[in-house]
Amino acid sequence: MFGSAVLTWLLADHLDKYDRKSVLVLFLLLRGLCLIACGFATTPIALIILFTLSGSFTGPASSVLMAAVIDVTPPPNRGRVMAFIGSAFSIAAILMVPLSLLVSLYFSWQINFWIFGGLGLVLAVLCVMAFPTMTSHIQSGGKAKQKAVSVLFAQSKVKIALLVVAIQILAHFLIISNFSAYFQFNLSFPREHMSALYFGGGAASFIALQFTGKLFDKGIRHQLHIVSALLVALSLYLIFIETPQVNALFVLFALMMTVSTVRMSATTSIISHLPSPPQRAAFMSINNSVSNVASGAAGFLSAALLTTTADNKIVGMDWVAMLSIFLTVAAPLILWRWVNHDSLIIPNNDQAPPIAKR
Repeated sequence: MFGSAVLTWLLADHLDKYDRKSVLVLFLLLRGLCLIACGFATTPIALIILFTLSGSFTGPASSVLMAAVIDVTPPPNRGRVMAFIGSAFSIAAILMVPLSLLVSLYFSWQINFWIFGGLGLVLAVLCVMAFPTMTSHIQSGGKAKQKAVSVLFAQSKVKIALLVVAIQILAHFLIISNFSAYFQFNLSFPREHMSALYFGGGAASFIALQFTGKLFDKGIRHQLHIVSALLVALSLYLIFIETPQVNALFVLFALMMTVSTVRMSATTSIISHLPSPPQRAAFMSINNSVSNVASGAAGFLSAALLTTTADNKIVGMDWVAMLSIFLTVAAPLILWRWVNHDSLIIPNNDQAPPIAKR
């Protein structure tokens, strides 16, 4: 997380200077090669270094990808498209996470690195073949000498939006980093059913995003953001403070995962309108850096707040859940108050630019 944050931040001023396709292919290749190398690591230190490098390249790749999606999507359709892109995380939860858990359980830990590294290389080749060349953002940037990061941080609404992202990610990963161990050791959830848990949550999230994306385009962004955050808070309370029965966890986890996905998509839909084309990759880079730092900080914070008993039960999860609930509710209220509907009035020149031929 921290490696991705550092590299993405360092490259923020440069990503908008080049063809988005070339940059995306480069970082996909680097990430895929590092993941494959992880499978050949012979010491823990080598594995950590290689895996950190692979994660570092993920930040710039996802920043450029999201900037490209915004570039080619007219403002009235962005909510639906961003929700569609967000559903990829649900598909990953439905297919990739359960499959990777099974592969590591029945084969070896190296296999997953080789599979996902190889898929990364295949994806890079597909991008070379099918992804359009995108240079319109370079032309629209003119000859301005001011750095993109400086332009963005001169806008108070950008800083507020990044603060909200940090709060939201911190609240999310305070729980996500520990819920698997908590489910198994505190709630006696069977280890062999974890794949089914992910599958149910991912499927519910995918279905929900098909409906909420259309609502985003109708201007119901902030309302969905607030409602989904309240439902996240409710699900956290029921899971970590009320300590439900094992069978109820399937429903509660699906609820938590669904509304969390909707909340993240709502946030992305709201803040995607803030940067202009010449600063979009820079904005997404900063957004990714903030997200990665917040998620890494959440891991350290939860580790500091939690302890374990002799039988591996986690102690203090109720207090961590209460902190997460507070941050979860605060984030959309801040965004509603300081990044209001007036900031989402799209200027006439914010249209999807023409795309060069492949």
